[in-house]
Formats: sequence, structure tokens, C-alpha cells
Amino acid sequence: MNYSPGVTIVIPVRDRARIVRRTLDSVASQTLRPLSVVLVDNSSSDGTLGVLQSWAREVSAPDFSITVVEESHPGAAAARNRGLQEVTTEWTMFFDSDDSMEPEHCMRAMKYAHDADIVGWDVRYHDLAGRESVKPFYDRDLQYHSLMHGSMATQRYMARTALFEAAGKWNICMRGWDDIELGSRILSLNPRVRCVDGEPNVDIWATEESITGRLYSDRLDQYLEALRAIEKNIGGFSGKIYTDVKRAILAADCRREGGRCYGDIIGCRMRLHGLKNRLLLRLIYLYRLMGGRGAARLFRPFL
Repeated sequence: MNYSPGVTIVIPVRDRARIVRRTLDSVASQTLRPLSVVLVDNSSSDGTLGVLQSWAREVSAPDFSITVVEESHPGAAAARNRGLQEVTTEWTMFFDSDDSMEPEHCMRAMKYAHDADIVGWDVRYHDLAGRESVKPFYDRDLQYHSLMHGSMATQRYMARTALFEAAGKWNICMRGWDDIELGSRILSLNPRVRCVDGEPNVDIWATEESITGRLYSDRLDQYLEALRAIEKNIGGFSGKIYTDVKRAILAADCRREGGRCYGDIIGCRMRLHGLKNRLLLRLIYLYRLMGGRGAARLFRPFL
């Protein structure tokens, strides 16, 4: 397919009638023109589709194209794939319906696009208690940092549309960490990666709607399913040790929540490693279990 210059922002939306305008208005404020937007309503039941259609009528312009489509298959991955079908530009930026971007965001990102396949950026994260932190994008040691620190999370990069296609798009069967799993497939294609300098232009807002239950224990099987796929995507020894470090951290988090233990989550994989790495994985687990933070960064030199 021959893509036109520019970028399209794809936003899946489900039951966000109350809060989606913040996201939409932040997109409308972008200084980059022309700009294309694809909004995908994922079988909302609260009037979200009407909000999207009304907003599109209000702000559409010759240099600001908005397409509203529907996807009945449940899940953001299916909705993102549906949105990707509508993209005709060279670049695609996926975004979530409860976050926001500052006016210069797209303009700044496109300045790095001429010699890259992926352009990433730091983001500001706002938790439910009102605390703010910066989550950096890593343009080195890519597979490791994507798995451990979410560099390829949905709102943290844009990529050439052809790269999403070549990687096989979003896996609609992946129920947890689907963005990290897609990221591992994209990175396995050895893309050129650039990072936007300066302060973050994207704000990620934790909401009650996006946080349900105990974050790790309640979705453990889904996360383990994702790690099996990510291990295969990365391949080789790196795939095994990287995903087992993540399993050790996950095991500690689950145990602290009163869930399944270390042996249940990672014990059966010890035969894949020598004595040094078995001890290292156990140490990572114990460090995290005692409340230690930054385990993935602290132990990286020993892997």
C-alpha cells in the first residue's frame, strides 16, 4: 500500500462518554496539520458513540480529518486493528481514551520521523492519589526495557504504519499486556528508533474505570500467557532470561497480594537456567517481595 505523508491517531473507546472529551479536545488542540484521527467505538452502552460523532461534526476541517467507526468484537486490540484498517498515512499513533496530549505533541514527534521507524517519548503518569511521575522511553536495550518498563506501551510511541502491518497487528486473543506483546514483535524486526527530547507531552491518567481488582493476582494467567508469547517473539537465551526476570517480579507481587507463590509461577522453569541465574532469579524475587523497587534496573548488569 502507498501511504500518504503524515500521521493518524487511532483511539479505541468503550463506555467513556463521561470522560472522553478531555482526550478528544487534547487531540483537537494539536498544532500539527494536516492531521487524521480514527475513533473506534467498541460496542459502548453509555452513549459514547454519540459523543464521538458529535465531536467529529464540531471540529472536522479540511486539514483535520476524523473518521468514526464501530467494532463489535470486544477488546481494545480488536478496536485498534479496526482503526488501523482506516489508516492511509505513513505513520500511526495509537492512543487511549482517558489520557491527553499537549498541543505540540504530534508536531514534536514528527520532527524525529525522517530517519526512524519508531518515535518514542517520555510520559507523565498521574495515579489515583494525585501523585505524578515521569516514565521514560528507552531507545536502547529495547526488548528488555519494553518488557520491564513498558517503553512500547500504547501511548508512548508512534510507528510507521507498515511496521504495524509487518508485525502482524494487535493480537486480539491476548488478554493482558497486549501492548508489550505487540512491542516485542515490532522490535524483533530491528526498527530504527528515536526518542523525543524534552519534557513529556503526554499525560496518562489513572481512573477507577481502568483499575479493577488486584492488579496482578486477578490477571496472573493472562500475564503468564503474554510472557510465553513474548519469550517466543524475543527468542533465544534473551527471551528466556528476560521473561523469567519478569516472572520473578510478578511472583513477588502476587505473593504480596496473598496470591500464588514463587514455585507455582516460575519454579518449573528453573531447569532452563544454570546455577548462577537460578540464584539471581531467586534474589530478584526476594528483593521485590521485601518491597524493593527498581529490581529490573538494579539487576540488569548481572543478566
